[in-house]
Amino acid sequence: MEESSSSGAMIKLTATNYTLWRPRMEDLLSCKDLFDPIEAKGRNPDSTKEAEWKKLNRKTIGQIRQWIDDSVFHHVAQETDAYALWVKLEGMYQAKTARNKALLMRRLVNLKLKHGTSVAEHTSEFQSLINQLSSVDMPLGDEMQALLLLSSLS
Repeated sequence: MEESSSSGAMIKLTATNYTLWRPRMEDLLSCKDLFDPIEAKGRNPDSTKEAEWKKLNRKTIGQIRQWIDDSVFHHVAQETDAYALWVKLEGMYQAKTARNKALLMRRLVNLKLKHGTSVAEHTSEFQSLINQLSSVDMPLGDEMQALLLLSSLS
């Protein structure tokens, strides 16, 4: 059962929430002692325990895939290595390409406070876009952020 994102619980990865999903997934994997395959970049630090490493890798893949939306799942369904899966998702959603930067900037510029949405939800969405732009090396200064936020309000 998927838990609510407003409570800080795990959320499913969609095409638009990678920057929120990733740190939560890192925390979840760490709490379940499943982050080693990613932290070790897919390399088994102790080759004498190969069977255990394979089992850990498989559990990590299962945990990650459990929190991927169906619309994203088909892109990574064939991955059999947890680190390769992690890197593929990162490449898909955190790529520093001009296209990704332009899409994020367009979403930010076109962001408007919707009727029935609280200001808190709106500013959270705004901050998420700001964070995503920073993660692709497009940080916006405080003045620009303030102007964009003001222009997004009714």
